[in-house]
Amino acid sequence: MEELKKINSKIAVKQIGRIVGGSCFMVLGMVLVARHMYQKGITDCQISISKEFPDEYAAITKKVVEAFEKH
Repeated sequence: MEELKKINSKIAVKQIGRIVGGSCFMVLGMVLVARHMYQKGITDCQISISKEFPDEYAAITKKVVEAFEKH
């Protein structure tokens, strides 16, 4: 009976480890999906702005490129 308790406790520890590991990977996946969706929203917004205001967008883009070249 003692051997079964030891085996069951080892199995319980493994299961808890799997649950914790699985939860961590789920959270990591959700964070990565959220970052992707956020960046996609920014990119889509930039595309729509560039279509609506092409001259202004080109001027702003030029200023941003110049700012990045300085640093």
